[in-house]
Amino acid sequence: MLIATSEIRNWKDLQNRVATLFRDMGYEASSPLTVELVRGKKEVDVHVVDPHTSVPHVIIIECKHWKSRVPQETVHSMQTVMEGCGANTGIIVSSKGFQKGAPEAAARSNIQLMTWEALQTAYGHEWFLRQREKLAPLEKTLLQTDGLYLDQWEPPKTISNWMQFHRMGTAKALFDLLAEGRQITFEIMGGPKSYDEPGPFHVPAPEYHPDAVIDRFGRSALELRGVRAWFEWITTSAESVIDRTEDLRRSTSEAFYALPDAAQDAAFETAFAEMRMEMPVRLLEEHLEPEEYQRILGLLEQRKQAV
Repeated sequence: MLIATSEIRNWKDLQNRVATLFRDMGYEASSPLTVELVRGKKEVDVHVVDPHTSVPHVIIIECKHWKSRVPQETVHSMQTVMEGCGANTGIIVSSKGFQKGAPEAAARSNIQLMTWEALQTAYGHEWFLRQREKLAPLEKTLLQTDGLYLDQWEPPKTISNWMQFHRMGTAKALFDLLAEGRQITFEIMGGPKSYDEPGPFHVPAPEYHPDAVIDRFGRSALELRGVRAWFEWITTSAESVIDRTEDLRRSTSEAFYALPDAAQDAAFETAFAEMRMEMPVRLLEEHLEPEEYQRILGLLEQRKQAV
Protein backbone atom coordinates (compact mmCIF):
# COMPACT_ATOMS: atom_id res chain seq x y z
CA MET A 1 0.00 0.00 0.00
CA LEU A 2 2.85 2.39 0.82
CA ILE A 3 4.22 4.47 -2.04
CA ALA A 4 7.60 6.12 -1.47
CA THR A 5 8.06 9.86 -1.86
CA SER A 6 10.80 9.09 -4.37
CA GLU A 7 8.10 7.82 -6.72
CA ILE A 8 6.24 11.16 -6.70
CA ARG A 9 6.91 12.91 -10.01
CA ASN A 10 5.69 16.45 -9.21
CA TRP A 11 3.23 18.44 -7.11
CA LYS A 12 0.30 17.41 -9.33
CA ASP A 13 1.17 13.76 -8.93
CA LEU A 14 1.29 14.14 -5.13
CA GLN A 15 -2.06 15.92 -5.18
CA ASN A 16 -3.65 13.18 -7.28
CA ARG A 17 -2.24 10.40 -5.10
CA VAL A 18 -3.58 12.04 -1.93
CA ALA A 19 -7.04 12.36 -3.51
CA THR A 20 -6.91 8.74 -4.69
CA LEU A 21 -5.96 7.53 -1.21
CA PHE A 22 -9.13 9.06 0.23
CA ARG A 23 -11.33 7.91 -2.65
CA ASP A 24 -10.05 4.35 -2.10
CA MET A 25 -11.40 4.59 1.45
CA GLY A 26 -14.85 5.71 0.31
CA TYR A 27 -14.47 9.43 0.89
CA GLU A 28 -15.64 12.06 -1.60
CA ALA A 29 -12.45 13.77 -2.76
CA SER A 30 -12.20 16.68 -5.18
CA SER A 31 -8.82 17.83 -6.49
CA PRO A 32 -8.52 20.74 -6.80
CA LEU A 33 -11.62 22.57 -5.57
CA THR A 34 -12.42 26.26 -5.18
CA VAL A 35 -14.13 26.84 -1.82
CA GLU A 36 -16.22 29.81 -0.72
CA LEU A 37 -14.72 31.80 2.14
CA VAL A 38 -16.28 34.49 4.32
CA ARG A 39 -14.50 36.91 2.04
CA GLY A 40 -13.72 35.71 -1.44
CA LYS A 41 -12.71 32.29 -2.72
CA LYS A 42 -9.69 29.98 -2.44
CA GLU A 43 -8.57 26.98 -4.40
CA VAL A 44 -7.49 24.07 -2.20
CA ASP A 45 -5.43 21.13 -3.44
CA VAL A 46 -7.70 18.38 -2.11
CA HIS A 47 -11.16 18.75 -0.58
CA VAL A 48 -12.45 15.67 1.24
CA VAL A 49 -15.92 14.94 2.65
CA ASP A 50 -16.70 11.87 4.76
CA PRO A 51 -20.13 10.65 3.52
CA HIS A 52 -20.49 8.17 6.38
CA THR A 53 -20.97 10.72 9.16
CA SER A 54 -24.36 12.08 10.19
CA VAL A 55 -22.87 15.56 10.40
CA PRO A 56 -20.60 16.29 7.39
CA HIS A 57 -16.91 16.13 8.19
CA VAL A 58 -14.74 18.19 5.84
CA ILE A 59 -10.98 17.86 5.41
CA ILE A 60 -8.91 20.22 3.31
CA ILE A 61 -5.43 19.19 2.29
CA GLU A 62 -2.55 21.19 0.91
CA CYS A 63 0.14 19.22 -0.96
CA LYS A 64 3.65 20.71 -1.00
CA HIS A 65 6.12 18.89 -3.22
CA TRP A 66 8.78 21.52 -2.66
CA LYS A 67 12.55 21.24 -2.59
CA SER A 68 12.55 22.89 0.83
CA ARG A 69 10.67 22.40 4.08
CA VAL A 70 7.31 24.07 4.61
CA PRO A 71 7.44 27.22 6.79
CA GLN A 72 5.05 28.22 9.56
CA GLU A 73 3.45 30.87 7.32
CA THR A 74 1.82 28.07 5.34
CA VAL A 75 0.21 26.81 8.55
CA HIS A 76 -1.16 30.28 9.36
CA SER A 77 -2.53 30.57 5.84
CA MET A 78 -4.35 27.24 6.15
CA GLN A 79 -5.86 28.29 9.47
CA THR A 80 -7.39 31.30 7.73
CA VAL A 81 -8.81 29.14 4.92
CA MET A 82 -10.25 26.60 7.37
CA GLU A 83 -11.99 29.25 9.40
CA GLY A 84 -13.36 30.82 6.23
CA CYS A 85 -14.79 27.63 4.69
CA GLY A 86 -15.81 25.77 7.85
CA ALA A 87 -13.52 22.77 7.43
CA ASN A 88 -13.19 20.41 10.39
CA THR A 89 -9.64 19.24 9.74
CA GLY A 90 -6.67 20.49 7.78
CA ILE A 91 -3.68 18.48 6.61
CA ILE A 92 -0.51 19.80 5.06
CA VAL A 93 1.42 17.09 3.21
CA SER A 94 5.06 17.92 2.58
CA SER A 95 7.61 15.89 0.65
CA LYS A 96 10.52 17.48 2.51
CA GLY A 97 9.06 18.00 5.97
CA PHE A 98 8.55 21.23 7.93
CA GLN A 99 10.61 24.12 9.25
CA LYS A 100 11.12 24.54 12.98
CA GLY A 101 8.24 26.94 13.62
CA ALA A 102 5.59 25.00 11.70
CA PRO A 103 4.84 22.30 14.32
CA GLU A 104 4.47 24.97 17.02
CA ALA A 105 2.05 26.92 14.80
CA ALA A 106 -0.07 23.79 14.27
CA ALA A 107 0.17 22.46 17.83
CA ARG A 108 -2.99 24.12 19.15
CA SER A 109 -5.05 23.83 16.00
CA ASN A 110 -6.85 21.10 14.10
CA ILE A 111 -4.15 21.13 11.43
CA GLN A 112 -1.93 18.08 11.03
CA LEU A 113 1.52 18.21 9.46
CA MET A 114 2.54 15.03 7.66
CA THR A 115 4.95 13.68 5.13
CA TRP A 116 3.46 11.59 2.33
CA GLU A 117 4.63 8.41 4.06
CA ALA A 118 3.15 9.54 7.38
CA LEU A 119 -0.23 10.22 5.75
CA GLN A 120 -0.32 6.72 4.27
CA THR A 121 0.62 5.20 7.62
CA ALA A 122 -1.98 7.25 9.51
CA TYR A 123 -4.77 6.01 7.25
CA GLY A 124 -3.26 2.62 6.43
CA HIS A 125 -5.47 0.46 8.64
CA GLU A 126 -8.64 2.21 7.47
CA TRP A 127 -7.56 1.84 3.85
CA PHE A 128 -6.89 -1.87 4.30
CA LEU A 129 -10.25 -2.56 5.96
CA ARG A 130 -12.06 -0.68 3.22
CA GLN A 131 -10.37 -2.76 0.50
CA ARG A 132 -11.38 -5.91 2.34
CA GLU A 133 -14.97 -4.65 2.56
CA LYS A 134 -15.06 -4.04 -1.19
CA LEU A 135 -13.66 -7.52 -1.82
CA ALA A 136 -16.22 -9.29 0.40
CA PRO A 137 -19.19 -9.28 -2.05
CA LEU A 138 -16.96 -10.63 -4.83
CA GLU A 139 -15.80 -13.46 -2.58
CA LYS A 140 -19.42 -14.19 -1.64
CA THR A 141 -20.46 -14.38 -5.29
CA LEU A 142 -17.61 -16.76 -6.11
CA LEU A 143 -18.54 -19.05 -3.21
CA GLN A 144 -22.23 -19.01 -4.12
CA THR A 145 -21.44 -19.84 -7.75
CA ASP A 146 -19.18 -22.67 -6.64
CA GLY A 147 -21.97 -24.07 -4.49
CA LEU A 148 -24.45 -24.01 -7.37
CA TYR A 149 -22.42 -26.54 -9.34
CA LEU A 150 -20.06 -28.31 -6.95
CA ASP A 151 -21.97 -28.72 -3.68
CA GLN A 152 -21.63 -32.45 -3.07
CA TRP A 153 -24.26 -32.41 -0.32
CA GLU A 154 -27.06 -31.28 -2.63
CA PRO A 155 -26.77 -33.49 -5.73
CA PRO A 156 -30.25 -32.70 -7.12
CA LYS A 157 -29.32 -29.00 -7.23
CA THR A 158 -25.93 -29.51 -8.84
CA ILE A 159 -27.17 -32.09 -11.37
CA SER A 160 -29.96 -29.75 -12.39
CA ASN A 161 -27.61 -26.78 -12.69
CA TRP A 162 -25.09 -28.75 -14.77
CA MET A 163 -27.75 -30.13 -17.12
CA GLN A 164 -27.67 -27.38 -19.77
CA PHE A 165 -23.88 -27.26 -19.81
CA HIS A 166 -23.63 -31.01 -20.32
CA ARG A 167 -26.19 -30.91 -23.12
CA MET A 168 -24.59 -27.96 -24.93
CA GLY A 169 -20.99 -29.17 -24.56
CA THR A 170 -19.87 -26.28 -22.35
CA ALA A 171 -19.36 -28.27 -19.14
CA LYS A 172 -15.56 -28.21 -19.39
CA ALA A 173 -15.55 -24.45 -19.94
CA LEU A 174 -17.70 -24.03 -16.81
CA PHE A 175 -15.50 -26.37 -14.78
CA ASP A 176 -12.40 -24.41 -15.80
CA LEU A 177 -14.04 -21.16 -14.64
CA LEU A 178 -15.11 -22.74 -11.35
CA ALA A 179 -11.56 -23.99 -10.78
CA GLU A 180 -10.25 -20.49 -11.47
CA GLY A 181 -12.81 -19.04 -9.06
CA ARG A 182 -11.78 -21.48 -6.33
CA GLN A 183 -8.17 -20.53 -6.82
CA ILE A 184 -9.09 -16.86 -6.34
CA THR A 185 -11.07 -17.57 -3.15
CA PHE A 186 -8.05 -19.44 -1.78
CA GLU A 187 -5.91 -16.41 -2.58
CA ILE A 188 -8.38 -14.14 -0.76
CA MET A 189 -8.23 -16.32 2.34
CA GLY A 190 -4.44 -16.39 2.26
CA GLY A 191 -3.88 -12.79 1.20
CA PRO A 192 -2.16 -9.97 3.12
CA LYS A 193 -3.29 -9.37 6.69
CA SER A 194 -2.29 -5.71 7.03
CA TYR A 195 -1.67 -2.64 4.89
CA ASP A 196 2.08 -2.69 5.54
CA GLU A 197 2.74 -6.40 5.02
CA PRO A 198 5.91 -6.53 2.93
CA GLY A 199 5.81 -7.90 -0.58
CA PRO A 200 6.32 -9.25 -3.05
CA PHE A 201 3.24 -11.48 -3.28
CA HIS A 202 3.12 -14.40 -5.69
CA VAL A 203 -0.22 -15.31 -7.24
CA PRO A 204 -1.05 -18.08 -9.74
CA ALA A 205 -0.54 -17.35 -13.43
CA PRO A 206 -0.49 -19.49 -16.57
CA GLU A 207 2.96 -20.38 -17.86
CA TYR A 208 2.35 -18.47 -21.08
CA HIS A 209 1.71 -15.18 -19.24
CA PRO A 210 4.37 -12.68 -20.39
CA ASP A 211 5.13 -11.58 -16.82
CA ALA A 212 5.12 -15.05 -15.24
CA VAL A 213 7.93 -16.10 -12.90
CA ILE A 214 8.59 -19.31 -10.98
CA ASP A 215 7.73 -19.06 -7.27
CA ARG A 216 9.46 -20.90 -4.42
CA PHE A 217 7.18 -23.90 -4.94
CA GLY A 218 8.18 -24.19 -8.58
CA ARG A 219 4.83 -22.93 -9.84
CA SER A 220 4.12 -20.33 -12.51
CA ALA A 221 3.14 -17.07 -10.81
CA LEU A 222 2.89 -13.30 -11.06
CA GLU A 223 5.06 -11.31 -8.69
CA LEU A 224 3.06 -8.44 -7.18
CA ARG A 225 5.06 -5.66 -5.60
CA GLY A 226 2.91 -4.92 -2.56
CA VAL A 227 -0.49 -4.90 -0.88
CA ARG A 228 -1.99 -2.30 -3.23
CA ALA A 229 -0.96 -4.34 -6.29
CA TRP A 230 -2.42 -7.48 -4.66
CA PHE A 231 -5.82 -5.84 -4.13
CA GLU A 232 -5.84 -4.56 -7.71
CA TRP A 233 -5.03 -8.03 -9.04
CA ILE A 234 -7.49 -9.94 -6.85
CA THR A 235 -10.34 -7.53 -7.58
CA THR A 236 -9.77 -7.58 -11.33
CA SER A 237 -9.40 -11.38 -11.34
CA ALA A 238 -12.56 -11.98 -9.29
CA GLU A 239 -14.63 -9.62 -11.43
CA SER A 240 -13.32 -11.28 -14.59
CA VAL A 241 -14.27 -14.80 -13.46
CA ILE A 242 -17.71 -13.67 -12.30
CA ASP A 243 -18.41 -11.88 -15.59
CA ARG A 244 -17.12 -14.74 -17.77
CA THR A 245 -19.13 -17.30 -15.80
CA GLU A 246 -22.30 -15.26 -16.19
CA ASP A 247 -21.65 -14.82 -19.93
CA LEU A 248 -21.16 -18.58 -20.31
CA ARG A 249 -24.32 -19.33 -18.32
CA ARG A 250 -26.33 -16.89 -20.41
CA SER A 251 -25.08 -18.13 -23.78
CA THR A 252 -25.51 -21.77 -22.76
CA SER A 253 -29.05 -21.14 -21.54
CA GLU A 254 -29.99 -19.31 -24.73
CA ALA A 255 -28.59 -22.14 -26.85
CA PHE A 256 -30.36 -24.79 -24.76
CA TYR A 257 -33.79 -23.17 -25.02
CA ALA A 258 -33.28 -22.78 -28.76
CA LEU A 259 -33.25 -26.59 -29.05
CA PRO A 260 -36.38 -28.45 -30.13
CA ASP A 261 -38.71 -29.34 -27.28
CA ALA A 262 -37.91 -33.03 -27.67
CA ALA A 263 -34.17 -32.39 -27.16
CA GLN A 264 -34.86 -30.29 -24.06
CA ASP A 265 -37.16 -32.98 -22.65
CA ALA A 266 -34.49 -35.62 -23.22
CA ALA A 267 -31.93 -33.53 -21.33
CA PHE A 268 -34.33 -33.15 -18.41
CA GLU A 269 -34.99 -36.91 -18.38
CA THR A 270 -31.25 -37.62 -18.32
CA ALA A 271 -30.82 -35.28 -15.36
CA PHE A 272 -33.73 -36.88 -13.50
CA ALA A 273 -32.23 -40.32 -14.11
CA GLU A 274 -28.93 -39.16 -12.61
CA MET A 275 -30.77 -37.80 -9.56
CA ARG A 276 -32.58 -41.11 -9.08
CA MET A 277 -29.25 -42.95 -9.14
CA GLU A 278 -27.41 -40.40 -6.99
CA MET A 279 -29.79 -40.10 -4.06
CA PRO A 280 -29.89 -43.79 -3.03
CA VAL A 281 -26.08 -43.87 -3.11
CA ARG A 282 -25.95 -40.86 -0.80
CA LEU A 283 -28.30 -42.60 1.62
CA LEU A 284 -25.90 -45.55 1.79
CA GLU A 285 -23.00 -43.45 3.10
CA GLU A 286 -23.64 -44.14 6.77
CA HIS A 287 -23.97 -47.88 6.12
CA LEU A 288 -20.80 -48.41 4.08
CA GLU A 289 -17.09 -48.29 4.77
CA PRO A 290 -15.53 -45.05 3.45
CA GLU A 291 -13.51 -46.89 0.79
CA GLU A 292 -16.56 -48.73 -0.56
CA TYR A 293 -18.67 -45.57 -0.56
CA GLN A 294 -16.00 -43.66 -2.51
CA ARG A 295 -15.70 -46.55 -4.96
CA ILE A 296 -19.42 -46.40 -5.71
CA LEU A 297 -19.27 -42.63 -6.12
CA GLY A 298 -16.40 -43.07 -8.55
CA LEU A 299 -18.41 -45.54 -10.62
CA LEU A 300 -21.32 -43.12 -10.68
CA GLU A 301 -19.05 -40.29 -11.82
CA GLN A 302 -17.69 -42.47 -14.64
CA ARG A 303 -21.24 -43.13 -15.80
CA LYS A 304 -22.06 -39.40 -15.72
CA GLN A 305 -19.09 -38.61 -17.93
CA ALA A 306 -20.12 -41.30 -20.38
CA VAL A 307 -23.67 -39.90 -20.71
